[in-house]
Amino acid sequence: MRTIAIYTFKREGEPMPAQPYNALYWKARGFDFICFVTRKGDLPDFDGVWYIEELPISWKDEGLNAVIPKINPQSVLEGYDYSLWLDSSVAITSDAIYEHCKQLQDRGVLYAGIKHRTIHSVYSYAWKVWREGKEPFKVVRKAVGFLIRKGLLPAAGFHDTSVMFRCHENEAVLEFDRWWWECLLTRAGSHYDQLMHIFALVDTPSLKWEYMDPSGLDIK
Repeated sequence: MRTIAIYTFKREGEPMPAQPYNALYWKARGFDFICFVTRKGDLPDFDGVWYIEELPISWKDEGLNAVIPKINPQSVLEGYDYSLWLDSSVAITSDAIYEHCKQLQDRGVLYAGIKHRTIHSVYSYAWKVWREGKEPFKVVRKAVGFLIRKGLLPAAGFHDTSVMFRCHENEAVLEFDRWWWECLLTRAGSHYDQLMHIFALVDTPSLKWEYMDPSGLDIK
């Protein structure tokens, strides 16, 4: 039985993620639950079913620390080939997501993500980030300019990166994750990983991916 790591990240000062539904039952059937933090300090090893683990590397920027495990699962998950990333705001509310992950694993799916419910283009998302004051205009302009120069069309779509299933040791997935990370740091200059996600995905032609069913998840 190949274990799937369900993992997340908790920022300093934020509450622990919600306890996953029926977690002990599914832990016995091939799932582990890991919550990364920047500094463990006096935190216990476990909070409910979540195993609390300190990031092996961290920066002064807590926003970027939050996406280190998200974009680089191969650097933080030892002994796992498959993983399900959840933003800390996402809660598991039924057995459906566990069953779906097992199906994806059995079928050999390398990467599965979900469509954003309300935003359908990265350019619309970039406008929203700037309009809501989440990033300065120069940061958003840099990211958008890069995407336009690379020929990314609005029709490429837009994913909600709060949930991602990956066979993260696969070479095509590693290529995608490394390119996504590089684009975020050098092209976007931003904490908003979604600005570069869809470009890195479509610009990694060796990676065959599909959409996943978000049933069993409460996505804020």
